Amino acid sequence: MDGEAFRREQDRLGRVWTFLALTAELARDGDWVRRTLGGRSVFVQRSGTEIAAFENVCPHRFHPLRTAEQGNGPILCGFHHWKYDGEGHAVDVPLCLELYGKTPREMSVRLRRLETATCGGLIFGRFAGGDGESLETYLAGSAPILAAMTAEPGRPLQRLERIVEANWRLMVSITLDDYHIVAVHGRKSHMRPDQFRTWRFGRHSAYVIGEPEQTLQSMAAQCVDGSYRPRDYRILNIFPNLAVSLFNTRPYWYANIQQFEPLAPGRTRWRSWFHPTPLAAAETPLQRLTRPLFDPMRNLLVRRGVHRVGEEDHRTCEHQQEVAHQAGPRPLLGRQEERVGWFLESYDGAVAG
Repeated sequence: MDGEAFRREQDRLGRVWTFLALTAELARDGDWVRRTLGGRSVFVQRSGTEIAAFENVCPHRFHPLRTAEQGNGPILCGFHHWKYDGEGHAVDVPLCLELYGKTPREMSVRLRRLETATCGGLIFGRFAGGDGESLETYLAGSAPILAAMTAEPGRPLQRLERIVEANWRLMVSITLDDYHIVAVHGRKSHMRPDQFRTWRFGRHSAYVIGEPEQTLQSMAAQCVDGSYRPRDYRILNIFPNLAVSLFNTRPYWYANIQQFEPLAPGRTRWRSWFHPTPLAAAETPLQRLTRPLFDPMRNLLVRRGVHRVGEEDHRTCEHQQEVAHQAGPRPLLGRQEERVGWFLESYDGAVAG
């Protein structure tokens, strides 16, 4: 993919509901984070109880309003100190009457605002011009599950971040593929087709081990009424850039939230947040009593595991990127890779508009 094709791709995908940030990153009034959406720099900011996202450009002289990855403070341009409120309106312009003959309100200058919506601890955004469907409709029945898996943790949230020299689609695709776990991650054997199931819902998909009687709908219903009790590993991939997995650490359940942020045709920023979920665990009275003692060690082991698996996946994607120009039109996909095919279909539909 060349630069022009990448620009067109990202322009299309910028109008699709896309995971931007966690509400836990914006816990205090004035907290903000910078992201990339549709090939454009944007930032997400908390103002009081409201969360909003804006294009990261001052309309005055087109200077970025946020020049770091995250921080706290008012929306103030570092070039000429134009200040904006939580709605994106210019509210303070130095020497405004003297230089422009108008008040800031009369000038009606406003930042370009994105549409935003939340699900659990996840903040999604998109530029105007999409199909108009709500986030809940877009998530195609998975919203209660995502909300349960990503609810703001009562315990510490850990984070990893890395620039990977590979296209974002390669990185998403490896999370959709469990056929690589022996060669890449050193597992002893492959999962047999009767040991797992896959769900397709809207543009998204899930991989589920165990619980053969469960469906997306039954799991969602249990998450709504609070009766859901996980029994094995599962991962939900929400198109285009989000993967949320649930795994057991005996006896507690952790969630790993991965974000794939396209930066260039062959470069992606990967972020991972992981934390113990509030989902019920089959703990003994002794485990409940000693949990504060063992949680730091457990968190360290989880961090090492997430880092190791991530590094192994990233190396594989970077190797793929080296020969991406030699790839055929479509890969040869087996049963454990069918979700890759579903992703490609969703991608084709989104990019084609």
